[in-house]
Amino acid sequence: MKHLKSTRRDFFKKTAATSVGLALGPAVMAGSKLPAAAAVAAPPPTPVWRNQREGMTYRRLGRTGMMVSELVIGTLPLNDPSHFPILDAEFEKGMNYLDCAAAYRKGRTETNIGKYLKERGTRDDVFLATKLSGYYGYLGGVMRDIEKGLSSSQIDDLKSQADEMIEERGVLKPGYHHNYFGGQERQIPSNYYRYLLLREHGYREGWKQQVKDHARKLLQESFARLQVDHVDVLHCPHGIAMPELMDDEALREVFAELKQEGLIRAAAVSFHNDVGNHLAKAVEVGYYDVAMFAYNIANSAALEPDIHRANEAGMGLIAMKVARLFAMNNQPEWRVQKLDTAIPDPNLSTFAKAYLWALQNPHLSACVSQMESLADVADNYAIVGRKVDLQPV
Repeated sequence: MKHLKSTRRDFFKKTAATSVGLALGPAVMAGSKLPAAAAVAAPPPTPVWRNQREGMTYRRLGRTGMMVSELVIGTLPLNDPSHFPILDAEFEKGMNYLDCAAAYRKGRTETNIGKYLKERGTRDDVFLATKLSGYYGYLGGVMRDIEKGLSSSQIDDLKSQADEMIEERGVLKPGYHHNYFGGQERQIPSNYYRYLLLREHGYREGWKQQVKDHARKLLQESFARLQVDHVDVLHCPHGIAMPELMDDEALREVFAELKQEGLIRAAAVSFHNDVGNHLAKAVEVGYYDVAMFAYNIANSAALEPDIHRANEAGMGLIAMKVARLFAMNNQPEWRVQKLDTAIPDPNLSTFAKAYLWALQNPHLSACVSQMESLADVADNYAIVGRKVDLQPV
């Protein structure tokens, strides 16, 4: 199934015509909230299909209209051509969405995916997503300039305020927060500190255009590695760690511009921490079409109301870290027992049960899975399309 560039650009222009709020005040500087997009009743989007195969179940990715496979492909480990047979098997099973990021293996994963799509000639048969992992790179220079004019006591005070905010919000509360990778927790205080520093002491003149230029540069670098001229879904920020960072005038504008130019179809954000508040904020600001977030049997109870509201707002919702807890060391046995109680099927692996459990949530569009072998592909595929009565736990 091939999609002509002219058709794609016509679609993007129609989508961009609905963009709102391009002439907003400097919300981040003032610490204020951007208004959400107006709630307007709209007909369901026209379904957009890629790599539709018998045996795979597909769900709509919110208002984007993209019909994505229930399991989508996490590409972090696929940084070498030896992994091409795994991708072949995934596409043969009907999976149709590749989740990439500039940061994965320092760009090698994007390069490898680009080689694969070029060799197979399948770019237009899949939905391609990537993430601007270095979006805050420019702001690092702004922060260093501001800090030069501050005393050590002023900096310490801002860091103390950041710690107090984190404590008051319960961001790191056990059961709500989980560490999925090394260094995850360190991102939280640094993000809060950056927010407070910029809110209190402002940006230098011309910051917004330079932030937007930086984002475009990062996107073009991803295009070069992926050997493409557009992506279907663009995540920015990648792994955001504070909801207020979505009050970002530059982001709202650059997403709308990239849509108008046919460089992206959908705007997305990803987050591992404080998932409930991040989902609520993504709905509030209104410019995100898709959210990818940590969701699993251990943290789900706190998230269901926000997942429901995001679904009602038309956002596509992709769950990540669904099975990650069960691959980590020192995880309590009760988590496995809880999953086994919910799905008492001895023929399924713990990982397959985790995905099957998550996909019983009708508000999710898909779960992302890093399948590192042909055995992983077969194991995951066993749960596609299955409906089960979850047992009380």
